[in-house]
Amino acid sequence: MKVTVNFGQTGVVVPCKDGWTVRDLIQQATQRYRKILEQEGDFLVRTHHVEYCDGGILDPDDILSDLVEDKD
Repeated sequence: MKVTVNFGQTGVVVPCKDGWTVRDLIQQATQRYRKILEQEGDFLVRTHHVEYCDGGILDPDDILSDLVEDKD
């Protein structure tokens, strides 16, 4: 399953493994976003929460496959 996480105007595609939690997605997406920012200089990135496309906040302990479809 692939999920796109948006940080403002920047979208990061994360391939997700079976059994991942929202917390796993947050860690991977933040890591990938940091790599993009490091190319432009030093930045601190903190992810406070993840919202679904309709605005609902996802709980970090939930199983990702229970919440999103492929390519969400």
